[in-house]
Amino acid sequence: MSGNKTTLLILAPGYEELEAVAVVDILRRAGLAVTMAGIQPGPIPSARNVCIVPDSDLDQVKDKAFDLIVLPGGIDGVENLARDERVLEILRKQLEQGRAVGAICAAPALLDRLGFIHGKIITCHPVCQNAVRDSILEKARVVRDGNIITGQGPGAAMEFALKLVEFLAGKDKMHEVNKGVMAITD
Repeated sequence: MSGNKTTLLILAPGYEELEAVAVVDILRRAGLAVTMAGIQPGPIPSARNVCIVPDSDLDQVKDKAFDLIVLPGGIDGVENLARDERVLEILRKQLEQGRAVGAICAAPALLDRLGFIHGKIITCHPVCQNAVRDSILEKARVVRDGNIITGQGPGAAMEFALKLVEFLAGKDKMHEVNKGVMAITD
């Protein structure tokens, strides 16, 4: 069941490396197909200059349908995502077609700012909470409201990733993956 679910994680310069790597690692441990795509060619530098070579350039995958699109946070990374028209179009189509979006740290506030998640219950990094206008803010580490899954920040990255596994592959698969990484105790 889980092997046929697909995820696109979009990397822009300045992304939060813990959030990107934790999501890719946990989803792949669950046997889910994850494509990391960069908004520019070559290695993409993170907020602390950890460079990841994406699987693909965004242009190569922008017209494909994914079960889930994930946006890691990082203030600069999120602003670079916001300035890329391809990213905005991909997100618009994803949500119009009822498919899922995961966003963590500053990325949920971006979705709110763009008007993509009006009325949804979300969480985000505390420094971004004052920017949330059209969504309902919950001060939890991870929140799921329908097809929108949000996380607070780097410290919640593993829980966020496991919630994405639960969404895509079910609670049993999430518990199976958690046994190996021991990210959550309940």
